[in-house]
Amino acid sequence: MSKRHIYLISGLGADERVFERLVFPADCEVHYLPWIPPLNADEPIGEYAGRMARRILHPEPILVGLSFGGMMSIEIARQLPVRQVVLISSVKNRQELPPYYNNFARKVLHRLPDRLLFTNRRFIVQLFMQCQSTEERLLLNDYLGKKDLRYMRWALNSILQWNNEWMPPGLLHIHGSSDRPFPRRYVTPTHTIVKGGHFMIMNRAPEISNILEKNLL
Repeated sequence: MSKRHIYLISGLGADERVFERLVFPADCEVHYLPWIPPLNADEPIGEYAGRMARRILHPEPILVGLSFGGMMSIEIARQLPVRQVVLISSVKNRQELPPYYNNFARKVLHRLPDRLLFTNRRFIVQLFMQCQSTEERLLLNDYLGKKDLRYMRWALNSILQWNNEWMPPGLLHIHGSSDRPFPRRYVTPTHTIVKGGHFMIMNRAPEISNILEKNLL
């Protein structure tokens, strides 16, 4: 039996450690697709996705994207034949972004200096991520310590400006009912994890793994 190749794309500023508790089917070979620096502050998300896609080395992969990584998975799937796209704690189109991610938020983002936008963001990030264990908090601390503010600003701007309306066929969308960055009332996933928060990829990993086992194409 030929192997299925899975490429993992983490959330904004995160790395492959957020996926370490997931268990994939035995016939799957798992690869991590790391974030790359944007060419400039205004690089379109589609062009960025095209550069990310060039690092995929296997035909028709399965893309598993967490949070912003889910949005990037859809952008890559526009340009590259894929077997399936899996979203975890993410959104699949503009309508699923909460209404307060609007023009006003975009204007505020552009006007705030880095020292205000990123330096004192710990409280907001901790509130949104809903960490439950010491290990999860350590990962969050690593995230908060990242210094690539150019990437962070580009990513936030890309999320706020995302206007996708296209959905890849066979999409699998796993979402938590208590997600804060992307509230469940705006999202129509294929599977809902009851009381799952935005960091459920770690603290609800067995349930997510079970869904993957039964629904990966």
